[in-house]
This record gives sequence, structure tokens and C-alpha cells, in this order.
Amino acid sequence: MNWSYLIKHWFSTLLVAPILSVIINYYYTDIETLFNLTSVYPITVIFGLFFSLPTYIILGITYYILDKKGIKPIYIKPILLGFCTIGIIISFVIIFNNREENTVLAYSLTSIFFGLIYKIENNDTNKNHHKNQSSN
Repeated sequence: MNWSYLIKHWFSTLLVAPILSVIINYYYTDIETLFNLTSVYPITVIFGLFFSLPTYIILGITYYILDKKGIKPIYIKPILLGFCTIGIIISFVIIFNNREENTVLAYSLTSIFFGLIYKIENNDTNKNHHKNQSSN
């Protein structure tokens, strides 16, 4: 099982989505938010870490179960990305009462983008990798 997929996905989303959110909000609302990014960015990442924790716990459990059942990574990715997108939407509805549509869009797009880019490996791939390393 390759936990690095979830960790890379989580942190990439946390680091890039706030920037994309500011760009989308600037484009659609013409509010001068681009300059506020430097002061708000660290706070946004820290709060994002805590608010996304329940979603990533669910993703971790789902990933573990699917991997143990031997589901191929090509099927695991869409399931995880679906749960992640639903988790993002639910989190923003609970926290902001659905007033941040552009931010939900930014986090969802970022999550899907990085989720598709990073490679997911299942047990068979990892076992074969470890066998090849130990035989060398």
C-alpha cells in the first residue's frame, strides 16, 4: 500500500487550492484579493489542514479497504476523488454555510487535478518492488 499518494494529494491540494481560490475570486468578483494572499495564505493552509482531516481519515480508511480487497488503482482513484470532492463540499457547507462557491470550486479542481496526476500503487506493485530490491 502506497500511503504517499494520499499524503502528496492532501498537501498539494492544501498548498495550491488557496492560490487558485484567490485567482478565481479575483477574476469573478474583481476584489483586490491577490495582495491579501501573502498574509492570509499560512492561516488558510493551517485551517485547511484541520478542516480536511475528517475527509482524509475517511479517504485513508477507504483506500486501505479497497487496497486490501485487491481493487486495481485505476478503480481506486475515481472512488477516492469522488469521496474527496464530496468531503470538500460538505466541509465548506458546514464551515461557511455554502457561501464560498468559488473556493469550493478551487479546492475541488485542485484535488481532482493532483489526484489524477499522482500514481497510486496497490499491494501487488509494492510487493514486487520489495522483492526486486531484496534480490539485488
